[in-house]
Amino acid sequence: MQKTKCYLAALVSGVLLVTGIWAGYGQSKKNDHLTVYLWENRLMKNIAPYIHEQFPDQDIEFIIGNNDTDLYSYFKEHGELPDIMTVRRFSGTDAQDLQPYLMDFASYDVVSKYYSYAVEYYKDTDDEIQWLPICAIPQTIIANKTLFDQYGIKVPENYEEYVQVCQQFYDKGIKPYSMDLAEDWSNQEIIQAAAIGEFTSLYGIDWRNKAETSAGEIKFDDVLWKRIFSETSQFLKDSHFSKEDINVNINTGTQMFVEGKSAMFHGQPTDMQKLQDQMDAELIRIPYFSQTSDSSFVYMFPSLNIAFNKELEKNKEKLDTALDVLDCMISEQGQKLIADGSGVISLNTDVPSMMQNVSGLEEEIKDTSIYIRYSAQKSFDASLEAVHGILSGKMDEMQAYNAFRSAMNSKDSKEKSTVNFENEYSILLTDTTKSILKKINPKCAVEQIGDTTLSSAWIAAMSNGQQPSAPEDYIEVEK
Repeated sequence: MQKTKCYLAALVSGVLLVTGIWAGYGQSKKNDHLTVYLWENRLMKNIAPYIHEQFPDQDIEFIIGNNDTDLYSYFKEHGELPDIMTVRRFSGTDAQDLQPYLMDFASYDVVSKYYSYAVEYYKDTDDEIQWLPICAIPQTIIANKTLFDQYGIKVPENYEEYVQVCQQFYDKGIKPYSMDLAEDWSNQEIIQAAAIGEFTSLYGIDWRNKAETSAGEIKFDDVLWKRIFSETSQFLKDSHFSKEDINVNINTGTQMFVEGKSAMFHGQPTDMQKLQDQMDAELIRIPYFSQTSDSSFVYMFPSLNIAFNKELEKNKEKLDTALDVLDCMISEQGQKLIADGSGVISLNTDVPSMMQNVSGLEEEIKDTSIYIRYSAQKSFDASLEAVHGILSGKMDEMQAYNAFRSAMNSKDSKEKSTVNFENEYSILLTDTTKSILKKINPKCAVEQIGDTTLSSAWIAAMSNGQQPSAPEDYIEVEK
């Protein structure tokens, strides 16, 4: 047994998909070879072929990466930082150790194509912009208007009316809001949506700017954050959430809404369309309401964030190709492919509205403010711990705040796992990941299969009597 450090994306049907699976185009021997890491498989399916179609003569390799900036830190440690990096869950603090190695977009024309609010939180303390968002996905409450009409309940237009609506449905034995609070992303959303007026206040913006650029411990404004958790607790009570909601996952929450057992759910335009296809009811969107004013907000998050390796500036041809790829991503078609459909808010001033195909969306958000979520990687687990603590009755508002703050500033402690390299594994490797594996474990023998496809490799293995092992969760192996 030997403990070595490598990132393994998944063990699916007995095949270890090592982070960095090659699924791109072109050869890897040219000086202008460009590596593009995409954070999920769907992007490989949607955007990679489109970019290849636009630039068929360019040597571009698309690789399945991971939704974590730690992966890129690991590759940097081993001299294998990709040319283009993407991630979804992200804040400036997550990528602090990468800062010296990332290109500053501020001096390039591409930044001028963005709305100013879209890059507001991407500037670091030196006014550099090392990450850019690619299109925005609007998240709102989704309401069963038919159910509202059936019981003569008025659609809310502010927080006070929202509270009244929840009480009316609760009194009639219908769950007001079935939110999937077993999922970390919904707990992260609920804190910011419940206290959205605080996050968009001058104090909230100031805290976020400091948090996004903090190189060390994130400083918390106690006065601000006590209000945030007070409003979070109030929202949970007003929405009639209870400790049972801790176990409501995405499937359960969705099913309750589809069956008319709850009046409201939440989601993106694509989610709403899927729900509409399953329901004989009129669905509408309701924004998130501030508890401190009559303002309403669409909760929004980028489909992905992108960064360039600073080394690109040493090779103008490669840099031009990388910028072409970025331009392709922020084009209308590119954004639709990245967001898996229409109904996204374009951050590119050159691209017209992409909401025409989603009934009512453009009109509904015309007089509604846009809030871009804070999505530091630690904020997801921290939010889940705090919200579950309140719902379970184990924490009051102050204890939940303290738990959240502690989790946000906790030191990383990665679990140590062991891989038995005496066994043989069916592993797909790129030249990059193969070289890393050889460096960290020189005794590991890697046999080249030769030209083949995944399906062909499976057929050959199965014909020899080999069977796939049960799927396992994502693991990290540390030296």
